[in-house]
This record gives sequence, structure tokens and C-alpha cells, in this order.
Amino acid sequence: MLPGMKAALNLHPMFVHFPIVLWYAALFFELLAVLRKSDGPHRTAAWLLYLGTLAGIVTLFTGWHAQNSVPPGAAMRIVGIHETLMVISTSLAGALCLFAFFARNNFTAAFRRSMLLGLFLLAIFVAIGADRGAQMVYQYGVAVNWPTANPQR
Repeated sequence: MLPGMKAALNLHPMFVHFPIVLWYAALFFELLAVLRKSDGPHRTAAWLLYLGTLAGIVTLFTGWHAQNSVPPGAAMRIVGIHETLMVISTSLAGALCLFAFFARNNFTAAFRRSMLLGLFLLAIFVAIGADRGAQMVYQYGVAVNWPTANPQR
């Protein structure tokens, strides 16, 4: 019924997009909260951050499992960089979750700006980490079933 799933070498690609989009959406709503000086967008940002962090944790575990599908060679160096950046990203997101949760009843303008800065840093780490993930797939062909996908090779 799902031939793509049957051909998948691991489940990591199914999960990677969730934390990325949720964290970037959190950044957008927190920016809106700072610009409007409003609690509504901030609450939305906090929930998106919480959901993104849960998705990030699941994605980390699928990524660690996916490392088994990486053949030894040049791509392994990129795997290490990607893994480090995404562990940092998820850890930073976790710290921001704690900050948002414990400061939720007294979220001042200064707290909002701090949260915005943290989400901006998170966005930078995620962008670089996701780029290394794309490099593994598109430059090194990691987790791609080459003989089936490209019969000419």
C-alpha cells in the first residue's frame, strides 16, 4: 500500500520537517508578539516551541537509529557535524521551553525579547544542521537506495 515506506532505509526523513517548521513558526509568532507587545502571539509561539521540541526529540532518536544506514567514509564526518548541530538545537529548544514555561505568568517585554533572541539562535543552528542533513543526502547519497533509484549506476 505504501511502496515509498517499504523502500525507505530508515524513518528519519519522515520526522525531520516537523521540528523545523514548528520552531520557525514559533520564531514568527514570537516576533509578532514583540512587535505587537501582545500575549496572544507569545502563547502561540510557546505552544509551537513545545510541540517542536517534542518532535525534535523524536527526530533525534530516529536520526541516531538512521546512523546505521550510513556507510563508512566521507559522509560520516558530515553525520557527526549534523548530529552535533541538531543535538545543540534540540537542547536549546528544551531550555527555551523551560524558560517559557516557568516565566509564563510574568512574561515581560524583556523576557519576550530574550525569547526572540533564543528562537533566532535556534533558527540559525537548525538551518546549518538541516543543511548538513541535505548535504548527506544530496552530495553523498546517504540513505538513498542507489541501485534501485538509479539503474544506470
